[in-house]
Amino acid sequence: MVKATINKEHYACSVTNGSHEIVVDEPIELGGTHKGFAPKGLLMASLASCVAITLRMYIDRKGWEVDKIDVEVNISVENAETIFLEEITCTGQLTDEQKLRLEDIASKCPVSKILAAGHDIRSKVL
Repeated sequence: MVKATINKEHYACSVTNGSHEIVVDEPIELGGTHKGFAPKGLLMASLASCVAITLRMYIDRKGWEVDKIDVEVNISVENAETIFLEEITCTGQLTDEQKLRLEDIASKCPVSKILAAGHDIRSKVL
């Protein structure tokens, strides 16, 4: 469960999962106060961090020598389709075959699966 709370300050939201709290906001040019990630940036951060964690787990299990994993995510819209573009940089010794395997593993992280699947969003105002 995640809960977002906004008061009258445009547009800073306090978001909590009960244990941790973050601020989500819009940039100043969109009327916000730029106190935190914009919602779309937070979505990209969720994907990037999930891919990085998933790859770290896989690399460690395989015993591959990778010191650092950087995952950069951007969003592109092409022909009314939203595309998440991931650029993954692994600092270490990987073969081309290992890199191809990691591309496949990246698509299997939980957030990637959620974003790639069709799903319903149901809202209820109380």
